[in-house]
Amino acid sequence: MNMMKKIVLLQIFLAATLTGMQAQDFHLSQVNAAPHYFNPANTGMYFGEKADYRIYADYRSQWKSFGIKPFSTFYGAYDMPFKDQFGVGGYLISNRNGNGGLNTIQFMPSGAYRINKDKESEHQLSAGVQMGLMYKTYDPERLTYEKQFDPNASNGFDQGIASGENFSKVSMVKFDAGLGTFYKYNHSGWKAKPFIGYSVFHLTRPNQSFSGVNKDKLPMRWVYQLGADWKVNDDINVKPLLLYMYTAKAHELNIGATGSYILKETKYTILGGLNYRAKDAFIIQAGMQYDQHNFVFSYDINTSSLNNYTNGRGAFEFSVVLTGFKGKALLNPKFFKKQDSTKFL
Repeated sequence: MNMMKKIVLLQIFLAATLTGMQAQDFHLSQVNAAPHYFNPANTGMYFGEKADYRIYADYRSQWKSFGIKPFSTFYGAYDMPFKDQFGVGGYLISNRNGNGGLNTIQFMPSGAYRINKDKESEHQLSAGVQMGLMYKTYDPERLTYEKQFDPNASNGFDQGIASGENFSKVSMVKFDAGLGTFYKYNHSGWKAKPFIGYSVFHLTRPNQSFSGVNKDKLPMRWVYQLGADWKVNDDINVKPLLLYMYTAKAHELNIGATGSYILKETKYTILGGLNYRAKDAFIIQAGMQYDQHNFVFSYDINTSSLNNYTNGRGAFEFSVVLTGFKGKALLNPKFFKKQDSTKFL
Protein backbone atom coordinates (compact mmCIF):
# COMPACT_ATOMS: atom_id res chain seq x y z
CA MET A 1 0.00 0.00 0.00
CA ASN A 2 1.58 3.34 -1.06
CA MET A 3 1.68 6.45 1.11
CA MET A 4 -1.26 8.20 -0.58
CA LYS A 5 -3.55 5.19 -0.07
CA LYS A 6 -2.57 5.10 3.59
CA ILE A 7 -3.38 8.79 3.96
CA VAL A 8 -6.79 8.42 2.31
CA LEU A 9 -7.64 5.37 4.41
CA LEU A 10 -6.57 7.12 7.61
CA GLN A 11 -8.71 10.15 6.82
CA ILE A 12 -11.73 7.89 6.25
CA PHE A 13 -11.20 6.32 9.67
CA LEU A 14 -10.85 9.68 11.38
CA ALA A 15 -14.02 11.00 9.76
CA ALA A 16 -15.93 7.89 10.77
CA THR A 17 -14.68 8.21 14.32
CA LEU A 18 -16.35 11.59 14.80
CA THR A 19 -19.48 10.99 12.73
CA GLY A 20 -21.03 7.66 11.77
CA MET A 21 -19.24 5.54 14.33
CA GLN A 22 -20.72 7.60 17.14
CA ALA A 23 -24.05 6.00 16.28
CA GLN A 24 -22.80 2.49 17.07
CA ASP A 25 -21.93 0.91 20.40
CA PHE A 26 -18.67 -0.88 20.93
CA HIS A 27 -17.90 -4.44 19.91
CA LEU A 28 -17.30 -7.00 22.64
CA SER A 29 -16.81 -10.52 21.32
CA GLN A 30 -16.95 -12.32 24.66
CA VAL A 31 -20.64 -12.13 25.54
CA ASN A 32 -20.26 -14.30 28.65
CA ALA A 33 -17.78 -11.84 30.16
CA ALA A 34 -20.08 -8.81 29.83
CA PRO A 35 -23.63 -9.91 30.70
CA HIS A 36 -24.83 -6.45 31.84
CA TYR A 37 -23.68 -4.86 28.58
CA PHE A 38 -26.07 -7.10 26.63
CA ASN A 39 -28.96 -7.37 29.12
CA PRO A 40 -29.47 -5.68 32.52
CA ALA A 41 -31.90 -8.49 33.48
CA ASN A 42 -28.81 -10.67 34.10
CA THR A 43 -27.60 -8.43 36.95
CA GLY A 44 -26.98 -10.65 39.98
CA MET A 45 -28.95 -13.50 38.41
CA TYR A 46 -26.83 -16.67 38.43
CA PHE A 47 -29.61 -19.15 37.59
CA GLY A 48 -28.60 -21.92 39.96
CA GLU A 49 -24.84 -21.28 39.96
CA LYS A 50 -23.57 -20.73 43.49
CA ALA A 51 -21.95 -17.33 44.11
CA ASP A 52 -22.27 -14.34 46.44
CA TYR A 53 -20.82 -11.84 43.96
CA ARG A 54 -18.90 -11.59 40.70
CA ILE A 55 -16.31 -9.23 39.25
CA TYR A 56 -15.93 -8.86 35.48
CA ALA A 57 -13.13 -7.30 33.43
CA ASP A 58 -12.56 -7.25 29.67
CA TYR A 59 -9.97 -5.51 27.47
CA ARG A 60 -10.25 -5.29 23.66
CA SER A 61 -7.89 -3.82 21.06
CA GLN A 62 -8.63 -3.54 17.33
CA TRP A 63 -7.57 -1.95 14.03
CA LYS A 64 -3.85 -2.01 14.88
CA SER A 65 -3.27 -3.63 11.47
CA PHE A 66 -4.16 -0.31 9.78
CA GLY A 67 -0.93 1.21 11.08
CA ILE A 68 -2.79 3.65 13.35
CA LYS A 69 -3.21 3.81 17.08
CA PRO A 70 -5.58 0.93 17.86
CA PHE A 71 -9.12 1.39 19.14
CA SER A 72 -9.21 0.10 22.71
CA THR A 73 -12.11 -0.80 24.99
CA PHE A 74 -12.06 -1.59 28.71
CA TYR A 75 -15.08 -3.05 30.48
CA GLY A 76 -15.38 -3.55 34.23
CA ALA A 77 -18.46 -4.71 36.16
CA TYR A 78 -19.70 -6.03 39.49
CA ASP A 79 -22.93 -7.68 40.55
CA MET A 80 -24.45 -9.68 43.40
CA PRO A 81 -27.79 -11.20 44.44
CA PHE A 82 -29.74 -9.13 46.96
CA LYS A 83 -32.57 -10.32 49.23
CA ASP A 84 -33.52 -13.45 47.30
CA GLN A 85 -35.34 -11.94 44.32
CA PHE A 86 -33.11 -8.96 43.48
CA GLY A 87 -29.76 -8.42 41.84
CA VAL A 88 -27.69 -5.22 41.96
CA GLY A 89 -24.54 -4.11 40.19
CA GLY A 90 -23.40 -2.14 37.18
CA TYR A 91 -20.63 -1.61 34.68
CA LEU A 92 -18.08 0.94 33.53
CA ILE A 93 -16.96 0.89 29.91
CA SER A 94 -14.31 3.12 28.36
CA ASN A 95 -13.62 3.25 24.64
CA ARG A 96 -10.83 5.29 23.03
CA ASN A 97 -10.99 5.61 19.25
CA GLY A 98 -7.46 5.69 17.93
CA ASN A 99 -5.83 8.78 16.45
CA GLY A 100 -8.97 10.90 16.72
CA GLY A 101 -8.83 10.78 20.49
CA LEU A 102 -12.58 10.29 20.82
CA ASN A 103 -13.07 8.85 24.30
CA THR A 104 -16.44 7.56 25.54
CA ILE A 105 -17.02 6.49 29.13
CA GLN A 106 -20.29 5.03 30.37
CA PHE A 107 -21.11 4.34 34.00
CA MET A 108 -24.30 2.32 34.19
CA PRO A 109 -25.60 1.05 37.58
CA SER A 110 -28.21 -1.66 37.08
CA GLY A 111 -30.71 -3.75 38.99
CA ALA A 112 -32.75 -6.86 38.23
CA TYR A 113 -35.79 -8.55 39.74
CA ARG A 114 -36.58 -12.26 39.53
CA ILE A 115 -40.32 -12.42 39.02
CA ASN A 116 -40.80 -15.94 40.39
CA LYS A 117 -39.95 -16.32 44.09
CA ASP A 118 -38.70 -19.91 43.95
CA LYS A 119 -35.03 -20.13 42.91
CA GLU A 120 -35.52 -23.82 42.05
CA SER A 121 -38.49 -23.21 39.77
CA GLU A 122 -38.31 -24.57 36.23
CA HIS A 123 -39.29 -21.14 34.93
CA GLN A 124 -36.73 -18.42 35.69
CA LEU A 125 -37.88 -15.00 34.51
CA SER A 126 -36.15 -11.73 35.38
CA ALA A 127 -36.43 -8.08 34.37
CA GLY A 128 -33.76 -5.41 34.71
CA VAL A 129 -33.10 -1.72 34.27
CA GLN A 130 -30.00 0.48 33.89
CA MET A 131 -29.62 4.21 34.50
CA GLY A 132 -26.37 6.12 34.38
CA LEU A 133 -24.14 8.68 32.68
CA MET A 134 -22.30 8.83 29.38
CA TYR A 135 -19.23 11.08 29.02
CA LYS A 136 -17.69 11.90 25.64
CA THR A 137 -14.66 13.95 24.75
CA TYR A 138 -12.18 14.32 21.89
CA ASP A 139 -8.97 16.23 21.12
CA PRO A 140 -9.23 18.29 17.88
CA GLU A 141 -5.46 18.91 17.99
CA ARG A 142 -4.89 15.24 17.18
CA LEU A 143 -6.77 15.47 13.87
CA THR A 144 -5.58 16.78 10.52
CA TYR A 145 -7.51 19.13 8.21
CA GLU A 146 -7.60 20.19 4.58
CA LYS A 147 -5.64 23.41 5.18
CA GLN A 148 -2.81 21.39 6.76
CA PHE A 149 -2.15 19.34 3.63
CA ASP A 150 1.53 19.55 2.68
CA PRO A 151 2.90 17.23 -0.03
CA ASN A 152 6.41 17.75 1.36
CA ALA A 153 5.49 16.48 4.86
CA SER A 154 6.32 12.89 5.78
CA ASN A 155 2.68 11.85 6.12
CA GLY A 156 1.17 14.44 3.77
CA PHE A 157 0.01 16.82 6.53
CA ASP A 158 1.73 19.47 8.65
CA GLN A 159 -0.12 19.96 11.97
CA GLY A 160 1.97 23.08 12.58
CA ILE A 161 -0.20 24.88 10.03
CA ALA A 162 -3.30 26.55 11.52
CA SER A 163 -6.39 24.50 10.74
CA GLY A 164 -8.74 27.47 10.61
CA GLU A 165 -11.32 25.48 12.57
CA ASN A 166 -13.08 26.69 15.73
CA PHE A 167 -14.12 24.08 18.30
CA SER A 168 -16.38 25.48 21.02
CA LYS A 169 -17.28 22.13 22.60
CA VAL A 170 -15.01 19.14 23.08
CA SER A 171 -16.81 17.22 25.86
CA MET A 172 -20.30 16.36 27.08
CA VAL A 173 -22.14 14.44 29.83
CA LYS A 174 -25.49 12.81 29.09
CA PHE A 175 -28.02 10.70 31.00
CA ASP A 176 -28.66 7.23 29.54
CA ALA A 177 -30.92 4.28 30.36
CA GLY A 178 -31.80 0.76 29.24
CA LEU A 179 -33.96 -2.19 30.21
CA GLY A 180 -34.34 -5.89 29.46
CA THR A 181 -35.96 -9.22 30.24
CA PHE A 182 -34.47 -12.73 30.40
CA TYR A 183 -36.12 -16.16 30.60
CA LYS A 184 -34.53 -19.56 31.23
CA TYR A 185 -36.29 -22.93 31.30
CA ASN A 186 -34.56 -24.98 33.97
CA HIS A 187 -36.23 -28.39 33.67
CA SER A 188 -34.53 -30.92 35.97
CA GLY A 189 -34.95 -33.74 33.45
CA TRP A 190 -33.39 -31.88 30.53
CA LYS A 191 -29.66 -31.76 29.85
CA ALA A 192 -30.14 -28.54 27.88
CA LYS A 193 -31.50 -25.45 29.66
CA PRO A 194 -32.77 -23.09 26.90
CA PHE A 195 -32.93 -19.33 27.42
CA ILE A 196 -34.05 -16.23 25.59
CA GLY A 197 -33.31 -12.56 26.27
CA TYR A 198 -34.47 -9.19 25.00
CA SER A 199 -33.11 -5.75 25.86
CA VAL A 200 -33.02 -2.18 24.58
CA PHE A 201 -30.47 0.54 25.36
CA HIS A 202 -30.21 4.35 24.97
CA LEU A 203 -33.88 4.87 25.78
CA THR A 204 -33.23 8.57 26.41
CA ARG A 205 -31.78 9.10 22.89
CA PRO A 206 -29.12 11.55 24.18
CA ASN A 207 -27.93 14.25 21.80
CA GLN A 208 -24.28 13.48 21.04
CA SER A 209 -23.52 16.41 18.75
CA PHE A 210 -20.43 18.46 19.62
CA SER A 211 -21.49 21.37 17.40
CA GLY A 212 -24.06 22.80 19.82
CA VAL A 213 -26.23 23.62 16.80
CA ASN A 214 -27.26 20.40 15.10
CA LYS A 215 -28.84 17.47 16.91
CA ASP A 216 -27.42 13.97 16.56
CA LYS A 217 -29.48 11.69 18.79
CA LEU A 218 -27.91 8.39 19.75
CA PRO A 219 -30.13 5.63 18.31
CA MET A 220 -31.48 2.88 20.53
CA ARG A 221 -29.69 -0.47 20.50
CA TRP A 222 -31.92 -3.58 20.44
CA VAL A 223 -30.45 -6.90 21.57
CA TYR A 224 -31.92 -10.40 21.20
CA GLN A 225 -30.35 -13.55 22.65
CA LEU A 226 -31.27 -17.20 22.11
CA GLY A 227 -29.29 -20.15 23.43
CA ALA A 228 -28.96 -22.97 25.93
CA ASP A 229 -26.72 -24.31 28.67
CA TRP A 230 -26.21 -27.93 27.66
CA LYS A 231 -24.60 -30.45 30.01
CA VAL A 232 -23.33 -33.12 27.63
CA ASN A 233 -21.94 -35.24 30.48
CA ASP A 234 -20.22 -34.80 33.86
CA ASP A 235 -17.11 -33.34 32.20
CA ILE A 236 -18.34 -31.44 29.14
CA ASN A 237 -20.68 -28.43 28.94
CA VAL A 238 -21.62 -26.57 25.76
CA LYS A 239 -23.39 -23.21 25.36
CA PRO A 240 -24.71 -22.51 21.84
CA LEU A 241 -25.74 -18.87 21.40
CA LEU A 242 -27.35 -16.66 18.80
CA LEU A 243 -26.99 -12.91 19.39
CA TYR A 244 -28.66 -10.32 17.20
CA MET A 245 -28.25 -6.56 17.64
CA TYR A 246 -29.84 -3.71 15.73
CA THR A 247 -29.11 0.01 15.94
CA ALA A 248 -30.11 2.65 13.37
CA LYS A 249 -29.36 0.88 10.06
CA ALA A 250 -26.60 -1.31 11.47
CA HIS A 251 -27.24 -5.02 12.07
CA GLU A 252 -25.07 -7.56 13.84
CA LEU A 253 -25.63 -11.32 13.90
CA ASN A 254 -23.33 -13.46 16.03
CA ILE A 255 -23.79 -17.22 16.11
CA GLY A 256 -21.64 -19.95 17.65
CA ALA A 257 -20.91 -21.79 20.87
CA THR A 258 -18.59 -21.87 23.86
CA GLY A 259 -17.74 -24.97 25.86
CA SER A 260 -15.84 -26.35 28.82
CA TYR A 261 -14.03 -29.59 29.69
CA ILE A 262 -13.30 -30.43 33.34
CA LEU A 263 -9.83 -31.82 34.04
CA LYS A 264 -10.45 -34.62 36.50
CA GLU A 265 -8.86 -34.51 39.95
CA THR A 266 -7.87 -30.85 39.49
CA LYS A 267 -9.47 -27.43 40.04
CA TYR A 268 -8.97 -26.59 36.37
CA THR A 269 -11.37 -26.57 33.43
CA ILE A 270 -10.43 -25.94 29.79
CA LEU A 271 -12.56 -23.29 28.04
CA GLY A 272 -13.00 -22.73 24.32
CA GLY A 273 -15.36 -21.37 21.71
CA LEU A 274 -15.96 -20.53 18.08
CA ASN A 275 -18.34 -17.83 16.82
CA TYR A 276 -19.08 -16.14 13.53
CA ARG A 277 -20.11 -12.49 13.37
CA ALA A 278 -21.86 -12.33 9.98
CA LYS A 279 -19.96 -10.52 7.24
CA ASP A 280 -17.33 -9.42 9.75
CA ALA A 281 -15.21 -12.01 11.57
CA PHE A 282 -14.67 -15.48 12.96
CA ILE A 283 -14.07 -15.37 16.72
CA ILE A 284 -11.84 -17.98 18.36
CA GLN A 285 -11.84 -18.26 22.17
CA ALA A 286 -9.52 -20.21 24.47
CA GLY A 287 -8.95 -20.09 28.20
CA MET A 288 -9.21 -21.85 31.52
CA GLN A 289 -11.27 -21.90 34.66
CA TYR A 290 -9.65 -22.18 38.10
CA ASP A 291 -12.18 -23.02 40.79
CA GLN A 292 -14.97 -20.79 39.46
CA HIS A 293 -12.75 -18.04 38.01
CA ASN A 294 -12.59 -17.67 34.21
CA PHE A 295 -9.62 -16.40 32.19
CA VAL A 296 -10.29 -16.23 28.44
CA PHE A 297 -8.45 -14.89 25.38
CA SER A 298 -10.19 -14.40 22.04
CA TYR A 299 -9.14 -13.27 18.57
CA ASP A 300 -11.28 -11.92 15.73
CA ILE A 301 -10.19 -13.10 12.27
CA ASN A 302 -11.49 -10.45 9.88
CA THR A 303 -13.60 -11.66 6.94
CA SER A 304 -15.20 -8.38 5.78
CA SER A 305 -14.19 -6.22 2.81
CA LEU A 306 -11.60 -4.59 5.10
CA ASN A 307 -9.70 -7.86 4.83
CA ASN A 308 -8.04 -6.34 1.72
CA TYR A 309 -6.15 -4.07 4.12
CA THR A 310 -5.94 -6.20 7.28
CA ASN A 311 -5.03 -9.58 5.69
CA GLY A 312 -7.37 -11.25 8.17
CA ARG A 313 -5.88 -9.58 11.22
CA GLY A 314 -8.59 -8.36 13.55
CA ALA A 315 -9.03 -7.70 17.25
CA PHE A 316 -7.84 -9.45 20.38
CA GLU A 317 -9.74 -9.54 23.66
CA PHE A 318 -8.88 -10.77 27.14
CA SER A 319 -11.39 -11.24 29.94
CA VAL A 320 -11.43 -12.24 33.60
CA VAL A 321 -14.54 -13.22 35.55
CA LEU A 322 -14.00 -13.77 39.28
CA THR A 323 -16.62 -15.53 41.40
CA GLY A 324 -16.62 -14.72 45.12
CA PHE A 325 -18.11 -16.05 48.33
CA LYS A 326 -18.54 -14.13 51.56
CA GLY A 327 -15.90 -14.96 54.17
CA LYS A 328 -13.63 -16.62 51.59
CA ALA A 329 -10.59 -15.17 49.81
CA LEU A 330 -11.39 -14.28 46.22
CA LEU A 331 -8.24 -15.96 44.88
CA ASN A 332 -6.36 -18.78 46.57
CA PRO A 333 -2.71 -17.68 47.09
CA LYS A 334 -1.60 -21.14 45.88
CA PHE A 335 -2.82 -20.18 42.38
CA PHE A 336 0.09 -17.77 42.01
CA LYS A 337 2.71 -20.33 43.01
CA LYS A 338 4.56 -22.35 40.40
CA GLN A 339 2.25 -25.07 39.13
CA ASP A 340 3.21 -28.70 38.52
CA SER A 341 2.56 -29.17 34.79
CA THR A 342 2.05 -32.94 35.24
CA LYS A 343 -1.35 -32.31 36.90
CA PHE A 344 -2.74 -31.19 33.53
CA LEU A 345 -1.84 -34.48 31.83
